[in-house]
Amino acid sequence: MNGKLKDWSFSRTGESVLTITTRESCKKLWDALGDQEITFSIKRRVIPRSLNANSYAWSLIEKLAVAVKSDKDSVYEEMLRRYGTGETYTDEAGNECKVLFSLREGVPPALVARHYAETGVGYVEGKKFIHYRAIKGTSEYSTKEMSVFLDGIISECQEVGIETDTPEQIARYKEEWGR
Repeated sequence: MNGKLKDWSFSRTGESVLTITTRESCKKLWDALGDQEITFSIKRRVIPRSLNANSYAWSLIEKLAVAVKSDKDSVYEEMLRRYGTGETYTDEAGNECKVLFSLREGVPPALVARHYAETGVGYVEGKKFIHYRAIKGTSEYSTKEMSVFLDGIISECQEVGIETDTPEQIARYKEEWGR
């Protein structure tokens, strides 16, 4: 459910009263939960990236794959490692934390995360472990994250001589994606 925080006040009993506005119906929610104790979570709304942004990124990735004699999926994974956004979670104290994991050498990281980047190596009791950070796929990107990702792909394409849209056209795309 999406909405806005409208007001914060205190009741006569000292409880905090948080008012939230939404254009969505709350009837079913109220009918199901009514006046009972609940657990809830509120976070900043993120505007998802547009399908146009995704299509443009994939068209460039395909051209880049041809130019570097690779396949589009391998190029996509490399672009995620270079320009992508790491997975995060919010801990109990409200801090945003990176998702990092370590696996014994030889264990495929794809068992843990679909997209990942190697960040280092360590040893425990003489056994080698590889450290990774989990990376979000672009389907989870906000407009801002997709913009950064696409800027990276564009720079990679320009470095190998692949023609991209004009800076003015790309600026128009980004403006449209923010809507």
